[in-house]
Order: sequence, then structure tokens, then C-alpha cells
Amino acid sequence: MTRPIIENPQLDGSTFSLNGSGDTGILLFHGFTSTTVEVRPLAEFLHQAGYSVTAPLLPGHGTRPEDALRVRKGDWLSAADQAYQSLKTRARKVVVGGESMGALLALHLASAYPDISGIVTYAPAIQVSGQWRAVLLAPFVQIRPKYYLHEESSTTPPDTLPWQGYNVLPIPAVAQFYWLQQQVRQELKSVRQPALIFQGKLDGTINPDGAKTVLDRLGSQDKKLIWLENSGHTLLLGEQHHQVYQDTLAFIQRVTQ
Repeated sequence: MTRPIIENPQLDGSTFSLNGSGDTGILLFHGFTSTTVEVRPLAEFLHQAGYSVTAPLLPGHGTRPEDALRVRKGDWLSAADQAYQSLKTRARKVVVGGESMGALLALHLASAYPDISGIVTYAPAIQVSGQWRAVLLAPFVQIRPKYYLHEESSTTPPDTLPWQGYNVLPIPAVAQFYWLQQQVRQELKSVRQPALIFQGKLDGTINPDGAKTVLDRLGSQDKKLIWLENSGHTLLLGEQHHQVYQDTLAFIQRVTQ
């Protein structure tokens, strides 16, 4: 049986906002080829703790892979900025977070807006194996299987919670992802806010050492990297997601008190 182009299409991966009881808002970004299904369980957990949470569906995602072919990194950056500006009208304090490529958008916002209270990154995709090939192939290749650029490690554990997103790679969008990485690498030194980084040791999608690169290059004095021994790439849906949620909540409470 052929796998569908979108995994778990029955789930709602659209933009959502959950209104909390306090003055702190949390902005969460999903990863490349994914949807807001990736961050919703964490969002609902934080909402139960009283926080307002917003998660935008990024341009080119959650529809058809063909829609991602025309997307540029500036579209993702603009969407992130608009989501932050909208949340800021409803929340006095804001913490930003994201998984994989979404972590890069969170880091970008933190570099641009010093008034952000803190940042949480989950498997920040600052280093992805084989991605440079997409830059070379983008003018000639459109959509390919996910293993086209590199094989995912056989040691990567399965998700505990359901994931939604494309089961193929829009190659021109992968190239834009690469250029986003290069921009954010230059911006890391400008990030001064408290930062919490999570990284799975069994991540077969990105280079796990990228988390250490982020830690070392951040301009923040208050920064911490938590290694997750039994987790792969989608930390928010993986075996250790309960620990990730609890540690995230404790961090948010500390930096917004």
C-alpha cells in the first residue's frame, strides 16, 4: 500500500491560538514538512498551566508539497514575525520555542526582539546531513522521497504521539531551509535571552552535534543543553515528551516570574 503524501491527514494541523489566564504568551513553531500537530500536545500542556499559546502553520506546509516549491525563507521569517507581533498585543511577556526548523525561527525572533523573555529549542536543525545537495539540485529537481538527500538512521525510535506532514521532500524548499540556517548561524551571537536546548541522542534526521553548536554560539549567559538519551528527532512527540514538557514549563515559569 502506498503511503499518503500527507501523514495522518485526518488531524487538524492549522494555525491555532489558546487563550490563557495570565499575562505570558508562548509562541511555538513546527518543523520542516510538518504542521502544528507537532506542537499541539505541548501547547495544550502549557495552556493547562495557564499560558496563552499560539502556533502558526508555516507557508508551504499542511497543504500540498507543490505549494512548498514556491516558498522562500523570507516567507517563513515574515510568518514568524507576524505571529509574534500578534501574540505581543495579547501578552505582556513572550517566550518563543520551536522544533527543528521551527527552532531556527524562534532563534531568529530572539535575536530581533530583545524583549522576548526566553527561548526553547527542540532539536535545532542548524546542521542537516546532505542538505547542501538541495542547493545544487533545486533548479533541476522538484519533489523527491524523504531519503533522497540522506538515509535516516535505523536507530531512530518511533514517535509515541502521531505526527502530521509531508512524506516527501520539496527540494527547492530544502534549499531555502539551508539559507535560513546560514542566516540564523550569524544571528546566534545576538541572542541574549535565557535559552533552553533539547536534543535527542538518537536523532537520525539532523546532526545532533548541532545542538552544541547552538549552545556555544549563543550570546546568552543563561543557557542550558539537555540531552535526551532515548529520543530521536521529534522530541515533542517522542518517548521522553513528558520530561520535555515538564522541563519546558519549569523554564518558562523561571524566566517569566
